[in-house]
Amino acid sequence: MILKHYSVKINNLIQNEKVHYQIIVTNVNNPSDTKTTMNRYSELKDFHEQLIKNINLLKLQLQLPEFPKRSLFSKTNKNQEKIIQRQQELELYFNQLFSIDKILSLPPVQSYLPIETPLNQQMKIIVSIESYTVYDDVVIYSMRFKNRITKEEWIYKQRYSEIKNIHDALVDQGYKGKLPPFPTRKLFGQTNENPETIEKRREDLEVYLNAIFSTQEIYDNEIIQFLISDSKKYFETNKKQEEQKKVQI
Repeated sequence: MILKHYSVKINNLIQNEKVHYQIIVTNVNNPSDTKTTMNRYSELKDFHEQLIKNINLLKLQLQLPEFPKRSLFSKTNKNQEKIIQRQQELELYFNQLFSIDKILSLPPVQSYLPIETPLNQQMKIIVSIESYTVYDDVVIYSMRFKNRITKEEWIYKQRYSEIKNIHDALVDQGYKGKLPPFPTRKLFGQTNENPETIEKRREDLEVYLNAIFSTQEIYDNEIIQFLISDSKKYFETNKKQEEQKKVQI
């Protein structure tokens, strides 16, 4: 079941003979919580391309909705009918985009959301990998994130490969020399076949995550901020689903 977080309404305005699109994003759980952003079509296209780069960088298995194509013949801003058509296509695009839960944690998307972005963020997250489960021969690690300042806690479950994707993305951004060693993949045999090996990897992953969270420069990076935001959203979504199951029972 998809839990919708935001709805999008788009209007158009003509300024200096150029079309600007007014993107109004509303929190469906709190309709008074909105954010309005003004962009031209070219800026929105750049936003879409930046999303693709983020998804490729993090190796996320996500399918983006199709972005409205540029008009091949004549300028859109000279034709009111085409302006309305593009407005409707952009509104559909954004509503489809914001229905993808993991997308909401990407930095380009968060700039459109009515959320508070803390200034002068301090190092505050510690991680403990409390347990693991083996499901269909795949090891899932259960990580507890704790905010040392607000005392907030949440659970995030991930595979080894998904955590490594974060590491690889940081390496691609030039942080290789500043990162702690990432727990290596076993050369022979499967990790999930040996409880001792799983336990050792659990310990190593916990050390690794706390090391990157304790380095301010890495902590401030958009990849780590994506990890924090995505882990919170994962926890909130699962919590709501569990609550709905209890109500149905």
